[in-house]
Amino acid sequence: MKAIISYTQKVPIYRIIVGIALLFLCIYSLITMSIFNSIIMFVMAFVLLKAEGAEIDLESKTYRSTISFLGIKVGKWKPLPKVEYISVFATNENITVRALSAETTNTFPVIHLNLFYDNNKKITVYETKDQADAFNVASHIADALLIDLLDATEKGDFKWVDKDKLRDEGIIVHTD
Repeated sequence: MKAIISYTQKVPIYRIIVGIALLFLCIYSLITMSIFNSIIMFVMAFVLLKAEGAEIDLESKTYRSTISFLGIKVGKWKPLPKVEYISVFATNENITVRALSAETTNTFPVIHLNLFYDNNKKITVYETKDQADAFNVASHIADALLIDLLDATEKGDFKWVDKDKLRDEGIIVHTD
């Protein structure tokens, strides 16, 4: 598996369409109108097209929170604190869409991988919708950092996972 594990939040399609349209208008405005209008349109496009995420480098034991714009990731690498364990945490992601006077909120299940340090501080290092992928990546991170793995996919029922069984046989076995 890779030494750098990365995730970036998905940008909804409507934001991509509007953001790209604003970029074209920005270029057109730069040619025909004022630079002030172009700057405003570029800022609006940036807000619509930016995506947040995180990367962790397991070899150098560093991480960074990233902001991505048109595939270009920016963020400052920081040393990993002394991590106690990694958690596979199931939660819901809410996406709110507004149009004129109507509003709707859609809820989607997601799984976060969180590194815990200093008695409950956390760093979210990965996000996925696939539980098998989540445990595979979590096992890789746990082995690289020599830490324990916690299964928090069921609300209120957190259990430690046997990393050896997960790595060797691909099955999740809880330990006490």
